[in-house]
Amino acid sequence: MERYTHIQKNFLCLGRRHRGVITAVALASSLAAAPAYAADLSMPGPMTMDMSGQGASMDMNGQSMDGMDHAAIPAGVYGAGMVGAGHFMFSYTPSYMRMEDNYIGSSIVSPDTIATTVKLPMPMMMMGMTFDTYRIVPTSMDMQMHMFHAMYGVTDWLNIMVMGAYDLKSMTMLTYKGAMGDTALGSTTNRTSGFGDTSVMSLWRVYKDPINEVHINVGLSLPTGSTTETMNMLMPMGTYMTMRANYGMQLGTGTVDLLPGVTYLGHIAQWSWGAIYRGRLALGDNTEGYEYGYRQEISGWAGYRWIPGVTSTFRVQGEVDDRIHGADPQIMGLMQGSNPYFYGGQRINLLGGLEVSGAPFGLQHVSLAIEGGAPVYQNLNGPQLGEAWQLTGALHVGF
Repeated sequence: MERYTHIQKNFLCLGRRHRGVITAVALASSLAAAPAYAADLSMPGPMTMDMSGQGASMDMNGQSMDGMDHAAIPAGVYGAGMVGAGHFMFSYTPSYMRMEDNYIGSSIVSPDTIATTVKLPMPMMMMGMTFDTYRIVPTSMDMQMHMFHAMYGVTDWLNIMVMGAYDLKSMTMLTYKGAMGDTALGSTTNRTSGFGDTSVMSLWRVYKDPINEVHINVGLSLPTGSTTETMNMLMPMGTYMTMRANYGMQLGTGTVDLLPGVTYLGHIAQWSWGAIYRGRLALGDNTEGYEYGYRQEISGWAGYRWIPGVTSTFRVQGEVDDRIHGADPQIMGLMQGSNPYFYGGQRINLLGGLEVSGAPFGLQHVSLAIEGGAPVYQNLNGPQLGEAWQLTGALHVGF
């Protein structure tokens, strides 16, 4: 009890702006927990307590070790669960995303339209030809992220987590030739792969009762991913040229980023629900001369346990991304992805998932989850590829 009193005092010492953010998220989440337990908006993270009000050991997915009453967390909401003091949790979270169709705002535009109407910042001359529109247009992109999480419970109210990822990216591009850019020359596919950035995060529980819980996240993303990957591109003259890959094909940001977040969870009997806010703010430009704009995500979800150990979830996710600020002088040319203004935008996703606890099958500290979904709204700083669908899995093992 003394620990919780100490945390509440620290909470009151926070600045007005920070208290306002935490209070607003907790209030919005409580309103979402109506009798139907409809979801609000979501992002990473949960954790819970048994109905008797006594603490239970938690896994990284927020599940009590008995596999029964707990606030189910969708597979795509990662890195915000908590474990009990002295406990470890390891997780493997593979995710897949398909991107296709180019957007300008909320409208889909064809590659032909981009190649003939979207102007370069300034005309470019190559091999005696002058180009004033983008001539290399992406038509699809596939991304895989294999994320590995390790969490340790320093106390019941403080957890430390480290997360790394191995990324694989593939992009197919269509090149146009001719003075007008209205003739397709051919397509190429380029790939980049390697380790991405590394996140170090602390999770602080600020409130907990038998039904509800709130905790805040404070972390840093460290620039361990490459920002100098290259691609071999088909040029409008019919030749191939090796150039630095566009921003979206790089493996890291190159910057130290602040990772703030607030999580709310609740559950009653078979029902569970939650909401989370997560941000990412670069603390300065990278060595190439740019930084990603502020990224914000908020989402909410509801879950229902059909039988012991099996819970389905429904989630609504909203995200707002600012454009890239600054520019890498080596990322240039006739491809739209070389323009830092063609990044960022707004998106709303709907996702459904399933969580299976190993407890009813004798695997007390193991759980599996899967979640998939697609956007219902996209308004992008285009032209840029839109998201088509995403799929995420999660394996959690506790000790």
